[in-house]
Amino acid sequence: MRKILSKIKRMLFGNFFQKRSFFKGVEQFNNTGTTPDTAYLALINLYCSTNGKFNEDIQKKIEIEHPPAKTPEKLEGFIGTVDQPGFKAINDELNENGYVKFDNRIPASICDKLFDYALKTQAKIPPKYDSKISYDPLNPVAEIYRFDMNELVNNQDIQALMMDPVLINIALNYLQSEPIFDFPAMWWSTSFSKEASSEAAQLYHFDMDRVKWLKIFIYLNDVTMDNGPHSYIRGSHKVGAKPAQILKRGYVRIEDKELAPFYKKEDFITLTGERGEIFAGDTKCWHKGNPLKNGDRLVLEFQYTSSLFGTNYSHLTINNSSDKFRAFCDNNPIYASKISFK
Repeated sequence: MRKILSKIKRMLFGNFFQKRSFFKGVEQFNNTGTTPDTAYLALINLYCSTNGKFNEDIQKKIEIEHPPAKTPEKLEGFIGTVDQPGFKAINDELNENGYVKFDNRIPASICDKLFDYALKTQAKIPPKYDSKISYDPLNPVAEIYRFDMNELVNNQDIQALMMDPVLINIALNYLQSEPIFDFPAMWWSTSFSKEASSEAAQLYHFDMDRVKWLKIFIYLNDVTMDNGPHSYIRGSHKVGAKPAQILKRGYVRIEDKELAPFYKKEDFITLTGERGEIFAGDTKCWHKGNPLKNGDRLVLEFQYTSSLFGTNYSHLTINNSSDKFRAFCDNNPIYASKISFK
């Protein structure tokens, strides 16, 4: 009994100091727009120690302060027209499973242009990501090639996708607050290494950049079981859904065999797809990219968030904008609050 009481006492006092660091950091964030490292670390620790409950409680406060705007009955985007019952079905699946794959694909013409862009634009490679090289499909020199966020946001085809009202409304419904566009990401995964790479996120992990967020993933080439499909554990984004003994290890990569005893076999989901396939995900789920047996995989990702508290990603500066995109950002200042124009 003494050991149990001692454990509870350590947990309660530990959370007290973590919460103090967190809320002190929120105050600084509100004044400066920057999250202190101690406050971000407290967010991670509180997520782990409460198995997600702390994030849920903070998100409810954000929803009250920044309620979502009403949207039209139907919206049309790159994946077609979606009505309010359709949005509800998407949101229900996201809340239940953590991921949802859409029936329609983005146009082949956009995939072609972005694929060509990815072959012609230099990207950074591990371990230091301090220099850029072009990706040569016949001679990969790293397991992953990451493109610069600020360069991506200056691509007008990506800007067009960022304005997609259907994707924005999916984020709005899931966050239940006004969404902020956080960042774009795009990367090549290659068969350079046949072993699972932590650097290329090929071991199970969960993300914790923000209090709550939603990611959109677009496959820009065909993704089969051979070239690194995305995998996740269905429902593992929910409060209390992660094994406490594993969360005690903190924000780390986890081997498949360590998670297998805690979830049903049918909840381990692998998402293959044709070029242009698009899916949304709450990456609080355990998830990973699979090691590539051959070929490569090109993925475009958008992150939407309810608050920029958390990781201090760089501001996005636009110097190559379509008139439509600039007007869109001017008319949607919350969504575009991380974006500035030269």
